[in-house]
Amino acid sequence: MASLRLRLSHALFATHGWRAAWAWAGALVLALRLGLGLAMGTAWVIVKPYLPASRLADTTPYDGLPVYSTFPADAALGVWQRWDAVHYLNLARRGYGGLSEGDTAFYPLYPLLVRAVARGLGVGYLVSGLIVSTVAAAAALACLYRLVELRYGAASARWTVIALATYPTSFFLVAPSTEALFLALTLGAFLAAQARRWWLAGVFGALSSLARGPGLLTSAALAWIGRTQWKEDNLLLRPGLAVRRVAPVSIGIASPILGGLAFLYWRKVAGYAPMPEVWRTYSGIELTDPLRGTYYAIAQMIAVHDLPTILEVTTAFFFLGLTLALLANRRWRQPEWAIYMGANLVLFLSKHSLVASSFQGIGRYALVLFPGFIVTGDWLAHQRPRRRFIYVVVSSVLLMGLSTLFTFWVFIG
Repeated sequence: MASLRLRLSHALFATHGWRAAWAWAGALVLALRLGLGLAMGTAWVIVKPYLPASRLADTTPYDGLPVYSTFPADAALGVWQRWDAVHYLNLARRGYGGLSEGDTAFYPLYPLLVRAVARGLGVGYLVSGLIVSTVAAAAALACLYRLVELRYGAASARWTVIALATYPTSFFLVAPSTEALFLALTLGAFLAAQARRWWLAGVFGALSSLARGPGLLTSAALAWIGRTQWKEDNLLLRPGLAVRRVAPVSIGIASPILGGLAFLYWRKVAGYAPMPEVWRTYSGIELTDPLRGTYYAIAQMIAVHDLPTILEVTTAFFFLGLTLALLANRRWRQPEWAIYMGANLVLFLSKHSLVASSFQGIGRYALVLFPGFIVTGDWLAHQRPRRRFIYVVVSSVLLMGLSTLFTFWVFIG
């Protein structure tokens, strides 16, 4: 195991090893961008004439954001401007001071990048958001490919990125949302830590927690990687090397926490209410323990049984099952992956909504649970072609269906 980890650390950032990763990532993201854009735009053009005029004229959900209402802009661009995308684009356009306190629950990195690209390229904020998400999605898939390829081989790497790209809610990777950016930065932190580039891991880790709050949980997984390397290098018997390693490793591990705390401290200095109070007031969400959160969600599904609730509860149990598979199978049992997966799932399951499903949002949050997609992809790589074909077809059909519903303001995640 030590020799494998040493080989990984030397190979992770070898330039020649990234060619296939970027080729697969680019092809899949291009397919998502064009394929989903065509499907969503076509659905909008077909259904729009039958929608009530009052609904089309209502611009309240956009909170002042420019609305694309005429063809072809509405079909090509407007279909992506839904739900949280509106909040992120308005943050990029107006900043925290120009919006309600509820928008301060959204972390700043993605809006800042969208603003920078919009001003740098002279494009609209929605176009800028789509550019940022597209680039981030390609980076995320490339990093995931490389991480898996070095451990399980090219076939497993290909099927892992296919599993993620065809996942039923993967349209959020190319939508104006934070999932792709967060995933790219998190995987970058993992890769850098495994390559013993702890300063770089710290940069990626801090940025990930400025993209989304759960980024601070990455510190626990990075700490395990640092512990493993400490034992492998036998640093207890090499005090000189140990002293030189302490600072970069410590900073690399702590940076995700420090990044998240920096944003929370800024909110406090700016005079905003604590985050839990904002969640409760503006989103109807409060934190509880994961068992109680799961109970509430199941009870809601039985009582309400609408599409968002069913989708969210199904997603939660699907990824719980993948976590158990990761722990049970020695091939997949990487402690740092299990820590990351477990910590994020505990957080997801600990939400209770007073106005919607308790697992509100897990449909898209699950996209960052990359160990689950590694388990799925490696399993697919060892299946017969017919099984793989069925999996991809079923998952892709669900992806097309959910992305189309998203177009018509159906809450998916």
